[in-house]
Amino acid sequence: GGKPVVTYNSALDNNYMSLVNADILKNYPNASRKKVGEALIGKLKPGDQIVVKLEQRHVKGEIQEVIPQMKAAYLSFEEFPSIYDEYQPYDLVRFPNGEEIPEKDVKPGLVVIDISTDNNYRAEIQSTYIGPMARVKFFVSQHTMTRLVSPSLILDMYTPKSRAKKNDSKGLGAAEVIEISDEEKPERPNKVGQVVKVDGRGAARVTKVYRGGAPQDGNSFPTHVDVCFILGSMTTEKMIPIDHVKLAPELDPEKGRGHRQIAKQHSSPVSGNLARDGSVVSPNACA
Repeated sequence: GGKPVVTYNSALDNNYMSLVNADILKNYPNASRKKVGEALIGKLKPGDQIVVKLEQRHVKGEIQEVIPQMKAAYLSFEEFPSIYDEYQPYDLVRFPNGEEIPEKDVKPGLVVIDISTDNNYRAEIQSTYIGPMARVKFFVSQHTMTRLVSPSLILDMYTPKSRAKKNDSKGLGAAEVIEISDEEKPERPNKVGQVVKVDGRGAARVTKVYRGGAPQDGNSFPTHVDVCFILGSMTTEKMIPIDHVKLAPELDPEKGRGHRQIAKQHSSPVSGNLARDGSVVSPNACA
């Protein structure tokens, strides 16, 4: 029912939230109707790269193994958000008391434990599946994991392109996955005080940076920013996704050709302060 997709407290959650241009309905509107996965599953082999569904977004996957026939239950775990839902083979689910479950009793709604790890997490069976499956390594931004995948979760073959190109209708899915080279990727802000261009809104100065990944280990990346717009009425906007802003030092009024004296309260050097969540807050954030 109302189970959240993520809870923002793990590498998987943070990397999922950082995915950009990965909306399934936008990029693969016809994949389920065309049953792309059913057409592909018999042709896949280890090492093949595919586009795979993860909740409402799509990610790259690499085939580890193709299993011609598998009986699996799709589990929703009691203590975890829906991004952790996954398939497990019948023989890795048990009654909560640890007893084996007769195959005929493996049904949606049954509460079970998953014995694939020592944690024996409790889960409810959402659905069952019998047929060909693939074991797939998921690439969720900077996080990887391996899961069983049914044909319904396979959206297309992964076809990296250096530039966007309209689908020529040869592929089974509705769109191609585009991989932009590093030279073509717009630079994103990563610290307080940087001047950026906000999609459709103009120039702004970053006043706070939200980071995903594992900041405590030094392995993090910006996911959202707060900004203060430089021109006009100094309005602020919070939690703008990082893919909606790009660095634009040429728009800095203090460095521009006219040396426009705008937003002087930002001219002092910024020494970012750490907030409780690990994000950086500017001491000069405009009101």
